[in-house]
Amino acid sequence: MIALIVAWFLTRNMERIYDTNTTIYTGMITGYNLEGSGSVGGNSQANITNLMLIITTDNTIHEVALRLFGRCMMYGNPNKDNNYISAEHFRQLNAMVPAEVKALINHNNEQQTYANLKAYEKPSQANFLFGILNYHPYFGINNITANLKVLQLNNSDIIDIGYSANDAGIAYNTLDILNEVFARQYQQIRFGETNNVIRFFEKEVARLYKILTNAEDDLIRYNISKRIINYGEQTKALTGLEAQQQNFRNDQLMNYTTSKALLDYLERQLGNRAQVIRSNQEFTNQVRDISRIQSRISNLRLMSSENGAQNNESQEELAKAQRDLQRATGRVSQLTKDIEASTFSTETGVRANDMLSRWLEQLLLLEKTKAEMTATDIMKNNLDRQYLFYAPIGATLDRKDRHIGFIEGNYMEMLKALNAARLRQQNLRMSTASLRVLNPPMFPLNAQPTNRLMILLGAFLLTFMLTTLWFLIIEMLDRTLRDRMRSERITKVPVMGCFPKESNLRYRRFNKTIADMAMKQLSKALLPHFKEGQQNVLNLISTDSGNGKSYLAQELENYWISIGLQVRRLTYDEDFLSEDSKFIMAKDIKDLCPDILPDEIAIIEYPNLDDHSIAPALLNMGTINLMVTRANRTWKDVDQKALNEVQAMLDEEHKDSLYMYLTEASRYAVEEFVGQLPPYTKFNNFVYRMSQLGLTAIENEHAK
Repeated sequence: MIALIVAWFLTRNMERIYDTNTTIYTGMITGYNLEGSGSVGGNSQANITNLMLIITTDNTIHEVALRLFGRCMMYGNPNKDNNYISAEHFRQLNAMVPAEVKALINHNNEQQTYANLKAYEKPSQANFLFGILNYHPYFGINNITANLKVLQLNNSDIIDIGYSANDAGIAYNTLDILNEVFARQYQQIRFGETNNVIRFFEKEVARLYKILTNAEDDLIRYNISKRIINYGEQTKALTGLEAQQQNFRNDQLMNYTTSKALLDYLERQLGNRAQVIRSNQEFTNQVRDISRIQSRISNLRLMSSENGAQNNESQEELAKAQRDLQRATGRVSQLTKDIEASTFSTETGVRANDMLSRWLEQLLLLEKTKAEMTATDIMKNNLDRQYLFYAPIGATLDRKDRHIGFIEGNYMEMLKALNAARLRQQNLRMSTASLRVLNPPMFPLNAQPTNRLMILLGAFLLTFMLTTLWFLIIEMLDRTLRDRMRSERITKVPVMGCFPKESNLRYRRFNKTIADMAMKQLSKALLPHFKEGQQNVLNLISTDSGNGKSYLAQELENYWISIGLQVRRLTYDEDFLSEDSKFIMAKDIKDLCPDILPDEIAIIEYPNLDDHSIAPALLNMGTINLMVTRANRTWKDVDQKALNEVQAMLDEEHKDSLYMYLTEASRYAVEEFVGQLPPYTKFNNFVYRMSQLGLTAIENEHAK
């Protein structure tokens, strides 16, 4: 009850806790995505987890704490509660804020106030703002985080944020500021990542585009310098021209061989006529002109085939040369006829003029073939130079093309990555745009129920259990005899009765009455054991002195005498000596008191067992052996040893004659034997009835 009263007094002014919450829709799971996936951010659950962590990070809470402090200092009222902070809490806050910090508060601009406070804050022990951000219950970062609860509702797009404080305005404004701060923090973090990536890709794309343009310009300049329009077609044409020239060369060799063989044959047939004609100077000159004209015609035709196109100038020169050739051929034919004017036949019978015509024809054909072969050799040399020119160009063009292709591939990859980053940036814009406050924080008007009742009940039950545990420990470990139950449990000897200790205050006027009641109870317990026709002996023994044997023996003697019994009381060191051999070796009561009568009840008070020994015969002759000891004493090991020795000295017939009797006992211990003790007030009667479990009983006025 004392603990309950103390707890009630200490909790009479318990602080009330105000709860408020806000609900945020993120749209990260079911929101639209430009990339075609099911969520805005790809891994939607990770994005929501990141958002929840951003809400509780020190950076976010730090800004919330500073803004909350500035708002409270701007709008707090020391005389009236408002929606920002209660008057009591503002007075406490205002009293602790130094003047230099108060000067930073701009009562017209909350953003400027925050900027001033942030500029003033320094990570120093002497800095006031740094201190309150670490320890203040409203503005401390750890305290705000401890009272902040962020939950995702059923794996959905919705996040619930709750906050608790002992000030309604603080709870409301903390969440109100947090809604603004965490959305901005989230946007800055996410856009900061993508903006950096986009800037990197833009720089790389610009750099690669410049390199690609330079490489392409270098290729163009190279093609111009080497006069390359289409390298593949040009080399293909060169290869075709070489094949054509090779075939033409083969035809020329065949024509030359045929003409030479036929010419030799005709010269053999003509004999010295061919030699005569060849030796003619004019004929030789004419043949030389024909050969020269043939060479010119071959060169003109070669040039036409190389250029691949026909123009008027070359056609005119070729036609003129052909006319010159025709005239020269005619002159040679006519000259040949003039030289050989006779019509005689050869040895074979063929007309000479016909064979001479054929010889001249073959001679002219041979000269023509020689001229064409000379032109073909020139063409072959030109083709060889063309091959030497085009061979390194091809390798160089391939190398430049590979270089351009490599740069172009990197450029396209970077361009693709840039487009992906921009698409992701747009997705992030959509995700941050989808953050919506579904339920803004409400100003809490009603505080949450306190746990004062549980505290009171806990204080009561805890002290009750501790007290009970204390008494249980005492009950289990304490070796004080105290009452019948404990005495019998400790000593294993039955208790015959209890004699009360004297009361000094409340019940002292009832001491005599209570003592008489106890004495009567003892007499009533002893007398049934006494028998007629034998010597009845009451042995009073104790382990040490001061247990009340003498007082008990004297009172019992007086009482029995008062009721007419013959009693003889024997006391050590008065009626016998404890160190005398007669006592030590006594075999019968007459060794102690020779004149005792058979019908007398002997009350023998023996010396302490701790200091003296008792003859076993004296114990075995006793009708009752009563071990007298105080109830408020500790039953020591030496006492138990003495008791065990007494039990060992008793024979089988007298094993049950040993009893315990407690003196200096408490009232409730005496009441176990004599019933309710006086005074018999209503309250005492009720308490006694309850102790006896008389829950519904109706007792007499002096019930015992």
